[in-house]
Amino acid sequence: MEKFISVQPKSEIIRKYIAYYYFHSCTDTKFEKSFVFYPNYKNALTVYKNAEILLSEEGTTVSGSKMEQYSVLYTTNLDKSIRVQFKGAFDKIGVVFAPLGLNHFVENPLFEVHSERIGYFDYFGLPFQKCITAVFEENNESEKVRLLDSFFESRLTDFNVPILEKAVYEILTSGGLAKVSELSEKLMTNRKTLLRLFQKHLLCSVEEYKKMVRFRQAINFSQEQNGSNTLTEIALFSQYYDQADFIRQFKSIAKESPKKVIPSISKLGSEDTYWKLE
Repeated sequence: MEKFISVQPKSEIIRKYIAYYYFHSCTDTKFEKSFVFYPNYKNALTVYKNAEILLSEEGTTVSGSKMEQYSVLYTTNLDKSIRVQFKGAFDKIGVVFAPLGLNHFVENPLFEVHSERIGYFDYFGLPFQKCITAVFEENNESEKVRLLDSFFESRLTDFNVPILEKAVYEILTSGGLAKVSELSEKLMTNRKTLLRLFQKHLLCSVEEYKKMVRFRQAINFSQEQNGSNTLTEIALFSQYYDQADFIRQFKSIAKESPKKVIPSISKLGSEDTYWKLE
């Protein structure tokens, strides 16, 4: 009764900024399940149909509702695990953005649009509601993707911040190891400018972003190897000082040891959606 499908955009332009869409639903009114997701440089816009959403420090609770409504959330998850609990039937659309992806669809700096790490996101207004209404009513997956592609093509802006884009690229390609001093020198800018740009467009510091990228690289590597690698191998690949350093830094984000978390993570759909199902 539960269904999860992930699909990449068909539009070449949109694929630059949106990694994939996913469609997650369940028709069982007695359904109960929770999952945990972890920091990621791919941040998601999620849309729930006819659901009551409760946001708290502990996570998010989604309960089925008879009220006809849409709840749109955006998550910038950089520093902790987040639990989502489902109670009852639900229907959900996910838009998973590439790094800096959302910035290409909003006309203002992100900190002016969305100041919370996780919260309601009503920036796109009525046009987006019309789009998602059509998507929820559509059964054909290709048509769902076409509708979403078309909406986001209509929202494209001229976001162009070369220093920030290059800094993010350097951090990602280095696995989070690029030093701020090296970035400043390579990009011919100063530390204050870098910090200002990260806070303005990514809602975080450079060091927070680096730590998250390194953590995520470890998660992705372990899942791509189907859990066949040891903690030492993951630590070496992610270039932590040693296994003890890896465990310490992993726990500072996940609140649990990698030995406990990594074997319990599952892949959903065909893209890199890795959640711990409970």
